[in-house]
Amino acid sequence: MRPLRQVSFILASALLLIGTVISCNKSDRDEDLETLAARDYALAHHIFDDAFREVHRFAMRDSLLNDTGLIIWFDDCIYRATLDDTVAVFPINLTLNWSDDGIQCHDGFYRYGIINAEFTGKYLNKGTTATITFDGYRKDKYDVSGTVYITNLGLNADAKRQYRMTIEDGLVTGTNIEIEMNGEYVMVWSDGSSTDSAIDDDVFLISGLSYGENSRGSTFTDEITTRYTNKLACQWFVSGRSEMNIQNLNTRYLNYGDIDSCDNRLLSRRNNTYFKIEVPY
Repeated sequence: MRPLRQVSFILASALLLIGTVISCNKSDRDEDLETLAARDYALAHHIFDDAFREVHRFAMRDSLLNDTGLIIWFDDCIYRATLDDTVAVFPINLTLNWSDDGIQCHDGFYRYGIINAEFTGKYLNKGTTATITFDGYRKDKYDVSGTVYITNLGLNADAKRQYRMTIEDGLVTGTNIEIEMNGEYVMVWSDGSSTDSAIDDDVFLISGLSYGENSRGSTFTDEITTRYTNKLACQWFVSGRSEMNIQNLNTRYLNYGDIDSCDNRLLSRRNNTYFKIEVPY
């Protein structure tokens, strides 16, 4: 028979080991329960929105894709930007090819690979759809694939141009990151549409629904309840709110703020508990 002291030591060691395992699992689970799904959703939405922005900037500066007659605009980090035709015979394919040399772009981020966009008509014409696809594309440290459709819906009741944005089979991957993303949104071009030569004053108000799967395999939906404000002068949504439902968890309420501050932070609320979240790029 083991001495009582030895048995007590073995029992204490076992309990300590169990407690350590539970503590680690609890820490991992806490991240999953409280912040991971919201962080993953925000990251994916911003990355696909950024692809739209890049196509929008080019389309607004090229005379084949709109009627402004402006010269093509290049970012220093773009290795080559080409159209597959020199006359306005649609569909026209736009290819944005970023250098793989790690050149920093105008907004302080890095992009690699190719974004393709096929236009069925002039970008500003009602009914035109731009189909965006990715070829080895990476935004900073995240690989991106999927299809994004941007359709011109014409003017709304307030005489503001609006677009429908649809994300199909979106996938964002990186170290310990694998986010599946689908969504459909209406983007109202609320400001800046009358200044063709200035792109960064453009503002879009976004409503709609996202759904997908986070990096832990939990499914989620996110419905915008107060329209996101998307200023092209800022890389992140500057205001707006949404309601997020995660598999087997309580509802979360996401808040980008109400004061149009430009940063990568948002709040997630569960009941009366708040969590600060940073979009990780």
